[in-house]
Amino acid sequence: MTREQSEQIEALLSMWYRWQIRQSQAEILAHYYHTEDGSCRGYETPYGEDDEEDAYATLDDRQSEQVQMCVDALPIEARAAISVSMRNKECGSSVWRSARAGEQHAVYQAAKARLLPMFAARGLLRLQEQVCAA
Repeated sequence: MTREQSEQIEALLSMWYRWQIRQSQAEILAHYYHTEDGSCRGYETPYGEDDEEDAYATLDDRQSEQVQMCVDALPIEARAAISVSMRNKECGSSVWRSARAGEQHAVYQAAKARLLPMFAARGLLRLQEQVCAA
C-alpha cells in the first residue's frame, strides 16, 4: 500500500466515522422529534445555492454506506481497531482503547490493507496515480 492509498483510506474512514455518528444521533433524535411536518409533506424548495452542497453531502453519504459494507466484512478485531482509531483521531488524542483490538496499531494497519482491495473494487479510491501529459 502506498502512502497516497493509505491517506485515501484514512479520508474515507474519517468520512465514514462522522457519517456513522450522524446516523446514530439522528436515530436517537427520531425517538423525540418527528422527522417531518405533515403540513409541509411533499413541498420542494426551489433551486438554490444549498442544492450543490446537498449533492456533495448525498455523495458522501453514499460513499459512507459503501465503506460501511466493507467494514462490516472485516473480523471483529479489525472493526474494533478502526473504531478506536477513528475515535482517537476525532478527539485528537490517543485516549481510547479496546481489548478486542489486540495490538491496536498493527491490527488497524492490517485492516487498512484488507480494505484496500474492497474499496478499489467499489470504486472508492484510485489504485494508481494517473499521469497527464501536457
